[in-house]
Amino acid sequence: MRELFYPESVAVVGASSGEKNMGKNIVENLLNWGYKGKIFPVNPRGEDVFGLRGYRSIPEIGERVDLAVAFVPAKAVPAIMDSCAECGIKWMAIPSGGFSEYGPQGEELTRVIKEKAEKYSIRFVGPNGLTIINTENGLCLPFLTLKKREYGPISIISQSGGVGLSLIMFLDNSCVGFSKFISVGNKVNMDELDFLEYLAEDESTKVICMFLESVVKGRRFLEVASRVDKPIIVYKANVTEFGARTAASHTAALANNDEVLNGVFRQAGIIRVDTIKRLIETARGFALPPIRGNRVAVISQAGGYTVLLADEVYKKGFALPGFSSSTIEGLKAYVRSDVIRLSNPLDLGDIHSADAIVYAMDRALGEEQIDGAVVVLLRRADAKYTGAYSALSREIYSDIGRIMEKHNKPIALCLLTQADYLKNVQRRMSYPIFETPEDAVTVLAALRDFYSQSRINSKS
Repeated sequence: MRELFYPESVAVVGASSGEKNMGKNIVENLLNWGYKGKIFPVNPRGEDVFGLRGYRSIPEIGERVDLAVAFVPAKAVPAIMDSCAECGIKWMAIPSGGFSEYGPQGEELTRVIKEKAEKYSIRFVGPNGLTIINTENGLCLPFLTLKKREYGPISIISQSGGVGLSLIMFLDNSCVGFSKFISVGNKVNMDELDFLEYLAEDESTKVICMFLESVVKGRRFLEVASRVDKPIIVYKANVTEFGARTAASHTAALANNDEVLNGVFRQAGIIRVDTIKRLIETARGFALPPIRGNRVAVISQAGGYTVLLADEVYKKGFALPGFSSSTIEGLKAYVRSDVIRLSNPLDLGDIHSADAIVYAMDRALGEEQIDGAVVVLLRRADAKYTGAYSALSREIYSDIGRIMEKHNKPIALCLLTQADYLKNVQRRMSYPIFETPEDAVTVLAALRDFYSQSRINSKS
């Protein structure tokens, strides 16, 4: 499947210079994303597209073509497959709609392209989807113009193209890039399991996110996912009667027994989430060092948040071991009025010093009985700290990164501040910073559960 994601030449069938032509958007994406391979626009008139020579048919190209994109009316796709077979093309992307999601006529077309793919040994992604993106080489095949994204360790498999694009935008908002994007659409020839197997071996992919409307091959899903030693995070839609009716007209997806799927996911070690936001938050969380146990420190500048966090870590099954006497004695040097008991959870409300916060996190992670930490910081975006609070003005986000690297333990940091300031910090840091305390605890729990699996520990 590497040839699909790393082709040296692409034919874009259906791309013309017409004002309303959408196929040319695929060519524009390839150019704007810096794809270095050859691009061959194909249209009935042989029109040039963005300065690239156009061809009236695939055979007219007369050169090797590794991948053909067929963005043409559904009824024209079978003939394009014949041309691909004639020219020895083994890989296709078919974004066109109008197949099994479109009624009996579309179902017949689906049967035809499925049989042709088997006859010609052609593999294709689609139809009825945005197909694929590879940030490593600039292969960007959606028919919507997209700004270039930077590489990141997360890859996305989505049955819905629109949801898939929204996941990319959510990653943008968190200042995180991605590696591969796959919109499987009706998954007539290649399904999510084909791509899951590929991403499991793809060195550029460290975390796999999936949005699914159906799981047709439940047993194979379990077999494939159980062999993957990377985090797999799944949002499964189509779990109600209303969702099933909508999915049937969207991607011809079948409903599944949700309790059965929960069992499959648990057995395979898959992390299932119930919101799109949680999908992204959890994926970002794997940029943190691994958490190897169940014992955490809770640290906050506000007493109310230590109470809230104590509830959250309890609900997620974490333990809160006490700090050593040497850590407690060291913290006492920063206390102003000695009105707060120093314990775990640790309330720093009486310690107005950035250095003290750094010291507390460093000492906490240095404790043998602590496996990770949840920290809530409150920050004024204008940084106008004066008087007794002036020692809080220094930013400590780089210090937090160094502490995690020093101890190889995670700090799930929640930064409560203005949105623009938060995004600025997220953009600068290589580790995730969460918007709410609940997000921080939930993601840390997901990481704990993942790293506690025997097959993961055996390879660590």
